[in-house]
Amino acid sequence: MADVVGSLPEALRGLGHACTVLTPHYPKILKQPAGKELAAFPVKVGDSFHAVRLLEGGEGAVLVDQPTAFDRAGIYNDPRTGEGYGDSLFRCLVLQQAAREALRTGVLAADVVHCHDNHTGILPAYLKDDGGPKSLLTIHNLAYQGRYGGKEFWLTGLDPSRFFGHAAFEYHGDLSLLKAGILHADLVTTVSPSYAAEIVQPEHGFGLDGVLRSIGGKLSGVLNGVDTQAWNPSTDTQIPKTYSARGLSGKEACRAGLRARVGLEADPKAPLCGIVTRVTHQKGVDLVAGVLPWLMRRGAQLALLGSGDGAILDLFRGAQGRWPGRVACLEGYDEALSHLVYAGSDLYLMPSRFEPCGQSQLYAMIYGAVPVATKTGGLIDTVQPFDDDHPDGTGVLAHWATSESFQGALDYALTLWEQPQKFLKMRRNGMKRDFSWGRSAREYAALYERLASA
Repeated sequence: MADVVGSLPEALRGLGHACTVLTPHYPKILKQPAGKELAAFPVKVGDSFHAVRLLEGGEGAVLVDQPTAFDRAGIYNDPRTGEGYGDSLFRCLVLQQAAREALRTGVLAADVVHCHDNHTGILPAYLKDDGGPKSLLTIHNLAYQGRYGGKEFWLTGLDPSRFFGHAAFEYHGDLSLLKAGILHADLVTTVSPSYAAEIVQPEHGFGLDGVLRSIGGKLSGVLNGVDTQAWNPSTDTQIPKTYSARGLSGKEACRAGLRARVGLEADPKAPLCGIVTRVTHQKGVDLVAGVLPWLMRRGAQLALLGSGDGAILDLFRGAQGRWPGRVACLEGYDEALSHLVYAGSDLYLMPSRFEPCGQSQLYAMIYGAVPVATKTGGLIDTVQPFDDDHPDGTGVLAHWATSESFQGALDYALTLWEQPQKFLKMRRNGMKRDFSWGRSAREYAALYERLASA
């Protein structure tokens, strides 16, 4: 979501559209002090009023400054407990009520308001209640629905007789912010066409498939792009040597640099597999752990960078001890190191059980790391299988999210690695693809224009 909100507005401005990004002011992560105050007003959450300031954030951003809600040690989770903050609904409502008030009073103006995920799910209802601008809601991951106890509905300030029922915000007795957005936004998008098709089915709908089917033509999929200025191996200052699809010599220096950085053996003949991920059940990293003995016998190396589920990470910690110099498990998130993993890898492993769009496979292809992924969601839309009948392919897809299926896909990818000309062609195919935001921005602009002229 951060990648989209950071990159899409810039691409839209390039098409001649005026875009303002309204986001919370998190002092802990702001790289420079916020700019001047644009407005100040109270917002009401429940029975209480809370003072809000809107501050210039630079590059078209406006920051919602409300210290009680946003000036904390963590963003979503309390670092002391590792759990989400207990007043997350209050925090979401501060943001949405600030947007509502800014639009209602004319501090901000918009033809269309683009909302993202459950955190902004009630805003479309507020806008309709106020006779405000049309809204579009993008679902980045249906698994995160913003569910809160039904008794907390009163905090929204909306009439429960109108808005808290089966045909509105209520979900099995709870308040569902995402359901609210799905039903009240004028249009709903997801981040890939295949994911839009998947989430109307029970196996991928997380209980909201019926709600999504009910909105019919309001739902569509727009494939994410990536920031090709920040992610570009020909200009990247965070890798040992730059390179491009035309001149790949720098790729070998990056492979050597990654091995040295993470403690892998200097074995240039070994195919180097990389993973940069949140370590969760969704991402399927445990499926890789299940094939590691076989992968080691095939002579490969593996570098994983990620954080998350401790039990899954334990599998890779154990593997690092069992195969020192062949497996590296790096915990946490490091921006520079993530660039090096993409640049230094030959194969990029992405065995997701579901994947709304996925950015990692796009970064991998841009950096010449061939994706081996599962056939789901946005991975279907972005990774074209390579074989003799499809020489323009860019990667390998496993049909199922199982260790057996993923091993089969990985075995085929390693067979291609042993055929240098084929592997080089597949690598270059991915590097030549256009994953910039231009195409996606044009699709979103068409949706905005459709709403604005309705």
